[in-house]
Amino acid sequence: MRMIGPVESPRGFGLQDHLCWVHGDGWDHRPRLTGFFSEGLERGLQVAYLGAGNVAELREYLDRLIDVGPLLTREALRIISFDEIYRAGEPVVPAEVMKKYAAATQEALDGGYRGLRISADVTDLVRAPEQQDAFARFEFLLEPYSARHPLSAMCEYRREFGDAVTQFACMHAAVPAGLTPFQVFACDDGAVGLLGEFDAACQAAFNRALQSIQPAPDDSRLTFDMSAVRFMDHRALLALDSYAQKCPVPVVVRSMPRVVRRVARLLGLEHLGSVRTGGS
Repeated sequence: MRMIGPVESPRGFGLQDHLCWVHGDGWDHRPRLTGFFSEGLERGLQVAYLGAGNVAELREYLDRLIDVGPLLTREALRIISFDEIYRAGEPVVPAEVMKKYAAATQEALDGGYRGLRISADVTDLVRAPEQQDAFARFEFLLEPYSARHPLSAMCEYRREFGDAVTQFACMHAAVPAGLTPFQVFACDDGAVGLLGEFDAACQAAFNRALQSIQPAPDDSRLTFDMSAVRFMDHRALLALDSYAQKCPVPVVVRSMPRVVRRVARLLGLEHLGSVRTGGS
């Protein structure tokens, strides 16, 4: 069972969890990363750390930062430079990066591990505005992949990034409590799950999140699951309807809560509960 919704710590995560976390200095980072890796090793996973710099520099940094005992001497710990995965200083190409994550997961399985557990501080990959939209799309691609494959990831952002981290946090199945009022995640059956409260305060963030959601090439329709929505105001419903009109495949909303359905009815958006043909 995947972790979905607000969490208090990165403990207890399984083979397919996708977690966002915010950290401060190294002393704040150390216990969380140590626990995340230790639990992964105990579960028979290969663990990997991604960071800026060459592999030797990253290994020296980890030796100072974390402590998981003799397990660190095994091949179970993989260190990967950002240069192997991302284009340094440029916006990521989401599909290309996702292929590399999938290949790394398969390598772990081929090596006899139960899966792959990754941690990466990605703050430096999203500092420029032109980098942010592309990385949010990648976070969305990582969600359905981790829901169906043994890849668990903790995407970390430094606290200095401020409120801007919300636009990435909302694209994770698990987030620290209080970090974002809503989340967009992947359901087990491929639907896009919506969770939390969607109101005026988070409208801009929800609009950005919708822009990051793109149907896969083989999707015949795109389903939004609202079973975990506690509140959604008229602005968010109108944004979802606008998205449905532009989407290249039919869109359907399921499990719409009664209180949201009443708002949709007042707006004349009852069709959100049935298939909406893309482009019409």
